[in-house]
Amino acid sequence: MNQASDTRDVGGANLRFARALVDELHAAGIAAAVVSPGSRSTPLALSVAQQAGLPRTVHIDERNAAFHALGYAKATGRPVALVCTSGTAGANFLPAVAEAHHARVPLVVLTADRPPELRAWGAAQTMEQRLLYAGFTRWSEEAPCPSECAGSMAYARALARRAVSEATGPAPGPVHLNLPFREPLVPASGEVDLPPARGTPETQAALVHELCEASGTLARRLRAVARGVLVCGPDTWDEALPAAVRQFVATHGWPVLADPCSGLRAGAAMDDGLVHGADALLRDPDTAAALRPDLVVRFGGLPVSKAINDWIGSHPSADLWLVDPAAGFRDPQHRASRVLRASPSQFCTSFSRAGGPAPEALAWREQWRHVDRAAREALAGALERESRFLAPQLAQTLWASLPDDAVLYAANSMAIREIDAFAGPRAGGLRVLANRGVNGIDGQVSAALGAAAGLRRRTVLWCGDLTLLHDVSGLLAGRLHDADLTIVVSNDDGGGIFEYLPVAQAVPRPVFEEMFAVPHGLRLDELARGLGWEAVRATSAQEFERALSGALQGGRHVIEVPMDRAANTALHGALTAAVRSRLRTERLP
Repeated sequence: MNQASDTRDVGGANLRFARALVDELHAAGIAAAVVSPGSRSTPLALSVAQQAGLPRTVHIDERNAAFHALGYAKATGRPVALVCTSGTAGANFLPAVAEAHHARVPLVVLTADRPPELRAWGAAQTMEQRLLYAGFTRWSEEAPCPSECAGSMAYARALARRAVSEATGPAPGPVHLNLPFREPLVPASGEVDLPPARGTPETQAALVHELCEASGTLARRLRAVARGVLVCGPDTWDEALPAAVRQFVATHGWPVLADPCSGLRAGAAMDDGLVHGADALLRDPDTAAALRPDLVVRFGGLPVSKAINDWIGSHPSADLWLVDPAAGFRDPQHRASRVLRASPSQFCTSFSRAGGPAPEALAWREQWRHVDRAAREALAGALERESRFLAPQLAQTLWASLPDDAVLYAANSMAIREIDAFAGPRAGGLRVLANRGVNGIDGQVSAALGAAAGLRRRTVLWCGDLTLLHDVSGLLAGRLHDADLTIVVSNDDGGGIFEYLPVAQAVPRPVFEEMFAVPHGLRLDELARGLGWEAVRATSAQEFERALSGALQGGRHVIEVPMDRAANTALHGALTAAVRSRLRTERLP
């Protein structure tokens, strides 16, 4: 690409981003836009000028502009957008922003900025703007330069929706978006292709809803949906949830895709709607495309399954509702059309009623059941042909062997993924815990020790070798506190998850082993015994089952399961291929 086409793309990206942002601000309900002239804010100013139906005023003095916006927002009770260029312009907004903070007046402050590499290097009209209103905003964010942001249009719209939502929350106030733009600021013509506007404040619903306020509208929408899906994330565990979801499924007939930590994967409560093989079947592109939803309702955070998350992202025409008691914005795909402030159990109970689902919904669920059975049969056949005891077999053995009153703490990075992929139907209950907030491997032994102490139930931690080595001090803590915990550690002599990433094929093998896999060559059973734990090695399914049965009698135990990393990686590839081959021979009913 030559320099001319590069510059055209930059200007076009800037204007597309700004127009999407302003269009979505308008659709989300801002009352007006107040603009102060400047160069760096050109994409924003042009977008305001081109936004049909949005009242605007232009003010030479930024302090005057900010107080004008304050008065407008105070009088109307609706947020007003403030736009300025880079440098000291935004500093002149501060008195009005401070007043808005204390008086609870909604403002959305848009400060244009120079690109990050010019800060602190003496560039003209450039200063630190990200913290201009520190202590006075309900939320603040800096966007990337639009020309460097993949999916910038969706991000711009999500940014606008969230800005209005944060500004108009239970305690209204100012929100600050700092928006750097590279040159050329706009294309030479000042025009770009832009999808149709999202709507007007009268037609575009607000992002965050209180369940009681929106129940009538949502109930009508749910009744009209034939292809709906419930996705239950990892932090939705609630003793009341299985029964509530069962009622919802009985009403609407939706399939349910459940993370292992949701509490829905174990127990007979979800026999009708639960799709156990979702991670496997959605790895097939044709199947994922054919199972196009109209509406996805997601409880809690992102599921561990990348296949499920990619499937949601690959159907942008489907609505995505997030159900969250805190009305949080856990939406890295920038897809959510509604955020409902409610617990998952409240949502399900509110929209359950007498009477069964429509025939279209039942046919939709049967499609999921059909491919789920096919995928799980393909997995079972491929695993029967594998004589070695590798991670998928270990996951299935743990899932089937643990007693109903046990707790399984599944560590990052691979253990929780293996449970998600290979845990099939289980009649008895099982509590599954995992650290899926930031998904780190640190502190897993210590966290499992805490869970065992808090619940006083038989607790098993499954982790990888690097995860155990990362928290060796946790083994010492277990000895000092006389813990009751069983640790199952699958030792493939390195970071097995990296084998599934592009870097494994992109760099020479010696570089990969040194910089990513990090083989250590240690016997972890010996390490555990040295720190006061009972420890054994299990090299087969029979040895592992005997060791686990003995460990569950109580005390501190480590069961090391040595694994061939290459064989384990190859098996995962073969399982994916087996499922894909089977699904290619199946036709959706």
